[in-house]
Amino acid sequence: MRFPIARFQSTIERSAVIQQKFKDSMARMGSQATILTSAGKKSLPHTLFRGVTLSSVSSLSLKPMPLLQFNLQLPSFTSESLHLHEYFAIHLLKPDAESMALARTFSKGAMKHHVSGEVVPTQPFRDLTDEVHYDTYPLKHSGLVVPVLTNSERVFVCQKKDVFRVGDHEIWVGKVEDIIENSALGATVSGGLLYCNRRFHKLGGHIE
Repeated sequence: MRFPIARFQSTIERSAVIQQKFKDSMARMGSQATILTSAGKKSLPHTLFRGVTLSSVSSLSLKPMPLLQFNLQLPSFTSESLHLHEYFAIHLLKPDAESMALARTFSKGAMKHHVSGEVVPTQPFRDLTDEVHYDTYPLKHSGLVVPVLTNSERVFVCQKKDVFRVGDHEIWVGKVEDIIENSALGATVSGGLLYCNRRFHKLGGHIE
């Protein structure tokens, strides 16, 4: 009887080691830090808008329609908002200190209330000012708006196409309905805000 138990414990320990090595190894991979904001009702108090920092956004398809994909860890209040409203914006951020602060703000997870123990969602828009830090993009014939962060280079406005549950994550596929360009930047290509080894970076020189 002892042999199967020892073997089971060894499997658990090995799994924990692999998970930690996986996290450490993935942290060494540079990726784009973007912010997703979910649509909400136009009449909704803006402090209740949902959003999250992502490092998993990638292109999926160009034809017959442009598609983006990303993943969300569950449980997630942002996921609930996405399922409810089905529209969202993904922001390609400027590589500067303001974007870094925004990315940290939108990466904060929900917290338990210190008295009731209730899980309380974060409010990343609580300290942001409308028409200063963000504008609202109206969605036609829906009564919904999507918050659009002003410190962005480009913004992809998307509609939900597909969602798949995998492990403790959801994989989302969004159809790109519009792309908003920051006209003040012209043809500048910055590389956006990059994240590697648990720190933010900006694009350096190209390799000859």
